[in-house]
Amino acid sequence: MKFFSTMFAVPLITALFLFGCVAQQPVQPIPGVTPTTFNSNDYVSSVDNFLIILDASSSMDDTYTGNKKFIVASEIIKRMSQTLPELGQNAGLRSFGHNPMVSGKSTVLFYGMEKYTQKGLNEKLGLITAAGGTSPMHMALTEAGKDLNNFSGKTAVIIISDGQEAMSLESPITLKAAQALKDQMGEGLCFYPIFVGDNEKGVVLMDEIARIGKCGFVTKADKLLTGSGMGQFVQDVFLSKKPMVQAPAPVAVTPPVIEKVWVVDEAYFDFDKIIIKPAGFDFLDKVIDVLKSRSDLFVKIQGHTDSIGTKAYNDVLSLRRAEAVKAYLTDKGIDKNRLSCEGFGFSKPVESNKTEKGRALNRRVELYPITK
Repeated sequence: MKFFSTMFAVPLITALFLFGCVAQQPVQPIPGVTPTTFNSNDYVSSVDNFLIILDASSSMDDTYTGNKKFIVASEIIKRMSQTLPELGQNAGLRSFGHNPMVSGKSTVLFYGMEKYTQKGLNEKLGLITAAGGTSPMHMALTEAGKDLNNFSGKTAVIIISDGQEAMSLESPITLKAAQALKDQMGEGLCFYPIFVGDNEKGVVLMDEIARIGKCGFVTKADKLLTGSGMGQFVQDVFLSKKPMVQAPAPVAVTPPVIEKVWVVDEAYFDFDKIIIKPAGFDFLDKVIDVLKSRSDLFVKIQGHTDSIGTKAYNDVLSLRRAEAVKAYLTDKGIDKNRLSCEGFGFSKPVESNKTEKGRALNRRVELYPITK
């Protein structure tokens, strides 16, 4: 009897051992790639702000294409930060779900909102070490409204998820939260969901969120694990290439003694530059002659830009252009107290920004003479 039991016990133990080995087999490592490099001298940011929302719920602990979906999602963020240059954008990372050892909260803002750095984003991503819990995407979207409340301009919200919602929750609650965020931020906000997995309902949900934004799109996670795929995504979502634009031919203009506005139109600025062209010196010298002959005149100097780049960047650039003109006038003897500067960015175009010629004409400085 003892021999009979041993005969059956050995195969059983062997089977359990083999099953355990199969069950504990390590997942397939995600192949490394060489990230696409973007030279910051060749590009400007096309967004002022971006917020990444990471699904860290229990469904993301399931395996997909040889690895856990949560690991795939985390790797996508790492590769995104390796590829995306630091161009003054404001950034944040919020997650939802959570393994209890990560957080007891349903959703947490781990990073930002602050000036984006690759190091900062990666360090905070490292705090989200495991998936678990329910899937309150709607709560993360609602809290995102608070994250972005004090930010304006163009905003990208990147949601990385399998689209599987918490039990008993219907998709409308998530879509309502997405719509509320869109209503809050307006036309400047776009959704860019990244879908991890193969759940049909999940991809439908992610596509509907993108449609609410009216300016974003859904991307499959598999595509972003390649260097070229991530490079294309970063370029499409975050970057605008600096155009090589020829300035229009100078036109001779003599400023009148009193006029509503003097436009330094011989001195349209090159793209992303604050340097006054020599063609504008004669024009400004005539303005100086007028100001020296009329001590009762004061001037408001207003700078403008084209629409390439973010609102925040262009606001600063336009002010610096106005200050460059002010510096020229003061160097020629005009009292600085008679001059004031303002920057309007791309908010007051005189021509369409859809053409090179139009953008060149929008890169200007206007002088408004006033009497006091």
